[in-house]
Amino acid sequence: MSNDAVTDVDPDALKSDLEEIKGAMGLAEDHPYWWRFWIVEGVSVGLFFTIAQFWFRGYSGPLIAGALVTILAVDYTVKRRLKSSYEPPATGLPSQRFWFGAVLVGIGALVVGLIPVFETLEATNSIRLALVSAVAVVGTAYLLMGQLLNAYNIRAADRYAFYAGGTWMLVLAAGIPHIPAFEGWEYAVLGIGIALQHVAVYVVLARR
Repeated sequence: MSNDAVTDVDPDALKSDLEEIKGAMGLAEDHPYWWRFWIVEGVSVGLFFTIAQFWFRGYSGPLIAGALVTILAVDYTVKRRLKSSYEPPATGLPSQRFWFGAVLVGIGALVVGLIPVFETLEATNSIRLALVSAVAVVGTAYLLMGQLLNAYNIRAADRYAFYAGGTWMLVLAAGIPHIPAFEGWEYAVLGIGIALQHVAVYVVLARR
């Protein structure tokens, strides 16, 4: 290579190219917090909904409430520590806090709007309606997050993880109420289903 070729290299352009390559590496390499999010979220959701199911079935309220609060507190603490341990990728990432807040607001608006409907239903059908409504909102939010990550140059494998997660949640929401064997255990089945999918995503991404 001639000296002229070396001197013609634009440092700013080279830096920009390197940042672009780094940004396309993916969540696992560039932002491990989001990669590990799947295992933490999966285990937390699985435990939360499974324990909540016993509450719906009439078991000790205070004891179960304490367990649920503990799970939420541990989940928040672990994810906060993971997030604080890593630097965000050069391309940036969408705000997970805003995304999660928007999901909660959406679920809240849906539940409030359906209150007159809940009042006309028996307990079993009310529980089913709440499950289908909430999970449909979360599943759709996962699909949108996968699309949003595309704008941040995140690799396809990580985007597909959100697509798969959202699709699986919609399948669970649509299918669980129609299976007689799940009657009375809808939330436990949902929690286990989400946990299995999240753990599977973590295992797949961990090997890429």
